[in-house]
Amino acid sequence: MARYKDTKSVKNSTHAKFDQLLKPGKKPNFPGIYKCQQCGLEDVINKECESLPPCAKCQKKPHEWKLLVVPEEPPKQQTGFKNFIANLFPK
Repeated sequence: MARYKDTKSVKNSTHAKFDQLLKPGKKPNFPGIYKCQQCGLEDVINKECESLPPCAKCQKKPHEWKLLVVPEEPPKQQTGFKNFIANLFPK
């Protein structure tokens, strides 16, 4: 199970992306921590990953991965006039 110290750094989500089961060899939908549904092993998958690996513990046994933790996207930078105003009057 993923552990964290600062509860302010992690947000709860009920998004459907956390319910999808993916087989090894499938392209992951998101970067993040995936959990093997057979043995519970967790593996970090980055955004460059083209396909989910086989589980290091289960290897040839049938298994699926499920997204456990996903990084939050950084806020998009404002451009033009909105950016100018936002810099004049920071929150």
